[in-house]
Amino acid sequence: MTQPLRSALLGTLHDCQGACEMAAGGHGLGVMQARLAAATPSKWADAVVTSVSAAGWIEVALIADDSTALLWNHSDLSASIAVGDPVAVHAVYDVLAAGGAKHNVLRAAFAD
Repeated sequence: MTQPLRSALLGTLHDCQGACEMAAGGHGLGVMQARLAAATPSKWADAVVTSVSAAGWIEVALIADDSTALLWNHSDLSASIAVGDPVAVHAVYDVLAAGGAKHNVLRAAFAD
């Protein structure tokens, strides 16, 4: 991992109790973030979940270019997102759409 990524992760990996009100990457989805993502539909990328952990890590395979993305959310989403689930990732505003829910995510890594 690169140093800026390490700094970004350390600054956002907080243990939130109950409803998260932080606006940092991977925490609560802000109203403006949700509106901007909805207003730019061409920036959504379809993907399939390849792994999910109770620690909030979600790896997805992006369908358009066969790359992968490693995402993080402060919540344990493993009860609502499973391997093989179709999802969408917003390329600009870092939102993960899974089923009817949308989550703010931190993009930890991309790999080809």
